[in-house]
Amino acid sequence: MGRVDVLKERIDYSIFHLAWPVIISNSLQTIYNIVDSYFLGKLGPVQFSAPTVTWPVIFTFLSLAIGFSNAGIAVISQSAGKQDTLGVKKSSGQLYLVTLATGIAATFLGIIFAKPIITGIVGNKNPEIIPYAISYYVVDMLGLPLVFVINSTASVMRALGDSQFGMRMTLYMNIINMLFDPLLIFGIGPFPKLGVAGAAWASNIGRLVAAFISIKHVLSSKSVIKIEQEDFKPDWKRISIILKLGLPSALGMSITSAGFAFIMKYVAMFGPAVISAYGIGNRVINLVSMVSFGLASAVSTMVGQFVGARRYEDAEKTVRKAFFWNVTIIGVLSVLTFAYAKQVTKFFINDSEVIAMGDIFFKYISFSMPIFTAYMIYNNALIGAGKTILTMIGDILRLWGIRIPIIAILATTMGFKGVFIGMIISNLIVFFITYAFFRFSNWKKAVV
Repeated sequence: MGRVDVLKERIDYSIFHLAWPVIISNSLQTIYNIVDSYFLGKLGPVQFSAPTVTWPVIFTFLSLAIGFSNAGIAVISQSAGKQDTLGVKKSSGQLYLVTLATGIAATFLGIIFAKPIITGIVGNKNPEIIPYAISYYVVDMLGLPLVFVINSTASVMRALGDSQFGMRMTLYMNIINMLFDPLLIFGIGPFPKLGVAGAAWASNIGRLVAAFISIKHVLSSKSVIKIEQEDFKPDWKRISIILKLGLPSALGMSITSAGFAFIMKYVAMFGPAVISAYGIGNRVINLVSMVSFGLASAVSTMVGQFVGARRYEDAEKTVRKAFFWNVTIIGVLSVLTFAYAKQVTKFFINDSEVIAMGDIFFKYISFSMPIFTAYMIYNNALIGAGKTILTMIGDILRLWGIRIPIIAILATTMGFKGVFIGMIISNLIVFFITYAFFRFSNWKKAVV
């Protein structure tokens, strides 16, 4: 249901039919976070800062799931391009083994080191944020293995041309989250008043439902491809391929996410108002970027299948077309974020200081977005081709080699505006690096 046959359809048709469910899915995910922000904003700037402070750390662990799922997309889409049904099934089963084991280990380690991690990010200048941040972080981490299951299932389906499944899972989680958020945050009716932690519990309830549906789906004959019990038996050759491709991607994204956590130290220097504006700005920019995520997701699937089928010219044409549409659409949306900066910020927190900071954020960042987000097109083309070492290098350079050193200098010389300017400079540089990787690498060499 909703599957696109990439090898038979027109390229433009495939791009948009693969992209739109991912755009909606990722937009729902961002709205999911915005809903949390909206209700937590009613508690005050300090409580609102809790998920903003912890999100880079949580995403560091989530990046492990995304990294291994990227490996799954490369292996499974190229197997599909070769018409290797057995390879698709076996690789899918091994992907679950790897990601679930990783998710459980990440949860265990993340919770054990919760206090030193959060205290290290927040520092001594804003101690009032720490207890809220820890309570949110620990509860959210409990649901991490569920995210690994959901993400792996969505990636398997997407690699086979069914990008609507992930959209449906995100929709279910979003609805459940919106329902339980106010009930658990404010203690409405028979529900306990959990405050900041209530937002994380609401998320976990949605994750549990989506994970159950995901597992049921891949074992069902209604799926694009049914995974049998024997497909889950350890196949060390396939596991080694997933690890070989997944570890660079997972490490690259995790190290990058750790970089965002490090940047948060500089943002936190300027107090709750700047933290809140930064959090609002990132959420809205992420929402705008969902178009890019959708197009890039389509590119990874299509490039993977075209490489598997040795149709390299079609793979290049896919990347060019996706780049054009990304710059055009994001350009229009960036004008809107620039023009309505104050109104967007005020929607979340009606605080004059936060609104002023949010206005500055959007005025600085908006017009770097069309080129910056286009880096995802080339990055995902490399992912589909299985060149995850290159994406790892790009991810690490993006933060640790470029953005962090620039922000470290500018934040101490220009104040909070230096953080925003550093973001712009690093955004533009990373695009050209990723483009060069795609242009001059041997991405046409298949991994399966």
